[in-house]
Amino acid sequence: MTAKKMESTLMGLKYPSERGAGLKTGAGWLKGKRLDDGAEGLWRIGDKLYDLDGWARNHPGGSEWITLTQGTDITEAFEAHHVTLLAERLLPEFYVREATAPRSCPFTFKPDGFYRIFKERAREALKDVDFHRPAKTSNLIADFLFATTLLLCTTAAATQSWITIVASGILLTWTLNAGHNYMHQRDNYRMWYMDLSPMSSKEWRIFHALSHHLYTNTLLDLEIIMFEPIFHLLPRKDKGLIPRNFAWLYSPLVYSLTYFIHAIKRIYSVFWEFGEPELRDAVPFLIPTLMCFVAPPLTAFITWAKVIFIASCHFSLVGLNAAHHHPDIYHDGDARREDTDWGLAQLDAVRDRVEIEPSIFLILTHYGSHTLHHLLPTVDHAYLHLCQPAFEQTCKEFGVSTELWTQWKLLKGQFKQLGNVEPKNTPNMR
Repeated sequence: MTAKKMESTLMGLKYPSERGAGLKTGAGWLKGKRLDDGAEGLWRIGDKLYDLDGWARNHPGGSEWITLTQGTDITEAFEAHHVTLLAERLLPEFYVREATAPRSCPFTFKPDGFYRIFKERAREALKDVDFHRPAKTSNLIADFLFATTLLLCTTAAATQSWITIVASGILLTWTLNAGHNYMHQRDNYRMWYMDLSPMSSKEWRIFHALSHHLYTNTLLDLEIIMFEPIFHLLPRKDKGLIPRNFAWLYSPLVYSLTYFIHAIKRIYSVFWEFGEPELRDAVPFLIPTLMCFVAPPLTAFITWAKVIFIASCHFSLVGLNAAHHHPDIYHDGDARREDTDWGLAQLDAVRDRVEIEPSIFLILTHYGSHTLHHLLPTVDHAYLHLCQPAFEQTCKEFGVSTELWTQWKLLKGQFKQLGNVEPKNTPNMR
């Protein structure tokens, strides 16, 4: 079953060519972008085309960001991923020609718009820290979680204790979530913490960093459409009876199987889309291999499957209820504000939680400081608080609320949104 074609309320957003694909993968999403973006095999920023092929190996963030995005419009990624002005100054060296087709996405980055004004203030707020590198606090937390997870998983295989198995699943989720902090940054080994599960860090960079982060809650957000038709998070009148009324009932099962589905997608993508495995594709075998040292192989495999089942449930529960889904948060189909500034679009699709913000540990393990992270994805979570005054000042000037929500409100709201068939007629703005 494929989703019926719907018109985006983000006027000017082209309907994604690959949105109706049966198996929704990051490579498939990029294929659709190449068909839609008018980049002519190059890299598009605004209405200009650039040849970044020779720059890929010198790119400070790593070559993967460049090679993955060839043939696509990278306007939003370029703006959001570069806090300093260096990249903007270097860009003319790679100019080829003007694009012939209009942009497929209408987001703007005007000098007097919300995002450019905020980013300039954030740049000033971050001037005394090396925000291009991970913070020591983040590294300590992530490495501690990684080591503890390996120890606990090995203990679970040796003891077969359900308490230890459950704890291992939770710790594994926290390690992956902490690894998410590094996915948007320069290539580094800690981003491979995401690969401890069957989920791929390469795939995550596409469907999370390049899709969800840049086109949040729109038709281009792969994290929304990958669950269709099981979950329908966009407000559509044609939602089926079962997903509309009973998603709350089968959600725990879907949550628990998410990692196993990603395992199938990973195998497919590695061999049939990307063409060859990489070193990171061996990382998912680390935990079951360690388990085999303390338990028979079959016992180790079953224990690993139990840990993954629990981790998958916890990961999905935290992720789907972290910031984005509630009838009062913008989803494509709802009326939206006339201003197409990208930063304002992010604010309308994100809310932060009062319980998470006081603790850097909770921020790293439960997707905290979510609004600032969307606006400044390459800045380490431990530095984002430095930008809070600039954020509040800019929000005040643009009439945007900075109110924090409760986790309970977002949890209830996510299930309300699953059953929501009535798009808002008035803009869902902060």
